[in-house]
Amino acid sequence: MSDPSLRRRAALANQTGIRNPTNITPYQRHPGPPARRGHPTRSIHISFSLLILGFFVIYFQKNQSFYTSKKIEYSLDGKPLPDNFAICSKEGQDIYTVPENKDEGLGKTQCVVVNDGVVVDTGSIGKIRRKYVRSIYGKKSSEAMKMIYLPQGHTMTPGFIDSHGHPLVYGHAQQLPLHGYCSIAETIQRVEKFVTDNPLKPGAWVEGLGWNQNLWESKEFPTAADLESSQILRNLPISLTRVDYHAVWVSPAALKLLGEDVPDVEGGQVVRDEDGKPTGIFLDNAIDMIKAVQPPMTAEDRERCLNIMLKDAISKGLTGVHDAMGLLSEVPFWKRMASEGKLPIRFYQMLKCEDEDFCGDKVEQITDPESHLILRSVKLFADGALGSRGAALTEDYSDKPGWKGFMLKPEDHWAPLIKKWYDAGWQVNVHTIGDRAAHVVLDAIEAAQTDNPAKGREARFRLEHSQIMSLEDIERAARLGVIASVQPTHATSDMWYAEDRLGPERIKGAYAWRSYLNHGGRITLGSDFPVESIDPLKGFYAAVTRLSEDGKSPHGKGGWYPSEKLTREEALRGMTIDGAYASFSNTTGSLSVGKKFDAVVWDDDLMKVPDNEILEVQAKSVIVDGKLIYGSLG
Repeated sequence: MSDPSLRRRAALANQTGIRNPTNITPYQRHPGPPARRGHPTRSIHISFSLLILGFFVIYFQKNQSFYTSKKIEYSLDGKPLPDNFAICSKEGQDIYTVPENKDEGLGKTQCVVVNDGVVVDTGSIGKIRRKYVRSIYGKKSSEAMKMIYLPQGHTMTPGFIDSHGHPLVYGHAQQLPLHGYCSIAETIQRVEKFVTDNPLKPGAWVEGLGWNQNLWESKEFPTAADLESSQILRNLPISLTRVDYHAVWVSPAALKLLGEDVPDVEGGQVVRDEDGKPTGIFLDNAIDMIKAVQPPMTAEDRERCLNIMLKDAISKGLTGVHDAMGLLSEVPFWKRMASEGKLPIRFYQMLKCEDEDFCGDKVEQITDPESHLILRSVKLFADGALGSRGAALTEDYSDKPGWKGFMLKPEDHWAPLIKKWYDAGWQVNVHTIGDRAAHVVLDAIEAAQTDNPAKGREARFRLEHSQIMSLEDIERAARLGVIASVQPTHATSDMWYAEDRLGPERIKGAYAWRSYLNHGGRITLGSDFPVESIDPLKGFYAAVTRLSEDGKSPHGKGGWYPSEKLTREEALRGMTIDGAYASFSNTTGSLSVGKKFDAVVWDDDLMKVPDNEILEVQAKSVIVDGKLIYGSLG
């Protein structure tokens, strides 16, 4: 069952003796003990009570008001836990430690012992009791270590790490989300409602995110004139970013601020009409012209956006995020948040220069493993996105002959640029979506590694997205030790049009996670939030099923190109220990001895729950550094 309320209704109906209205047998998590015989009149009373209860269940289900949820806020300080404690599962080995050595599997165990926020031991309940819990005449002494037990049916994993997200952008995007609207008219109506409900302050812009012309019947880009057709939106400065962040749709009032002569730019496109005038769509590097005339974010804006993101991330089980575009100008903000203790989870920053190609000499790296803020990598952009046809392809787009997309910088620029960052001691992470972009960047990485290939592998170069590659370049990337930083939900979002863009042959090297692993490569998983959902289980589900959330794909219920699926073990490793490896963390990503105790307690078993119920599993407790920051324990 994909609908959580449906699943709860079926289970409750079975308990009350009411016939299951869905005719679906619910997943039985934990069969209970056999029923005990009682007094004969008691059974009559119970039956009568259950009939009354059943009536109210049906009534409240029809009125859709029976189930309510109370949002649990995260705690910046962490709720108190003992300095020394053990978390155990009474039912068996329901804790997945996920050791670094993949040959050890998922490291299933029954207990984890924590001392001052670090895992110091694992093993069975019997072992932990004998070793750590002293007894006096059958009673625990006052010095006995605290034993905390998981609720029945719950499991524990290392904290999940999203290896590619945009924290501040996520918070900003929540003010006007435009995802899922199926026409220009629907999108404009949403913007109109926002403006009506949120009157603009002087000098402010209307800013939103998430439109996608591929969902519209015309599949064509909108125009500034579309926004001007609305009486409510007329004359307002409006900037609406496409779902992939590689296109911006602006209003005539915003265009006016650019002046009469809007130039073309290298590595981007100003979409123009038959008369050569801008239509209101700006792609990739051309977006910088819009940003230049928009009001900048304040420190208060940034902290507000960060807190929005933290609230959602922690409630979904994230204990770490790789910020895939940490602007140079934002570094002081992040350092202040860290110094003030306002980062309850871990952030790995990818530095993004703003007006130059190299800015590694303008900021000091932060590499303290005790810090929740690490800054030691750079984010470079090679091309655009597939959805906006900005991804750089070697051959023409199959659905747009004569168009190959574009590189954001000339090809001969990449080898010296990557070498400069590499020699300066920065991890180099490059956005590559098209096969041409991947090929050019791999040439540059291989050239940088020439003098010392072993050292080059240890530099852990990353291809962010690694979305479309030739089969030869997949093998080469794996051989060079390049990490493929992929977002599984991109595949399930793009699968409805990707083959139209690429054709039947080129698609074989697209979203090819299994092929990358088969060549000995290493991957790390993320979401690219807010382009996709911040919920890591949506990525987990997409990785192991290659299906949409409603169980569909262009290839049916077996999944889109199912040979490229990941196993559940691979998906779990990709969201934990592989994310730690991709960020040079030797202290996180696992619940093995010596690791920081960053963990999530789930209300079911991600390794066993049926595919169609993965998205129903919820994070019930989140711990970072041995501190409970969400939910409750024991």
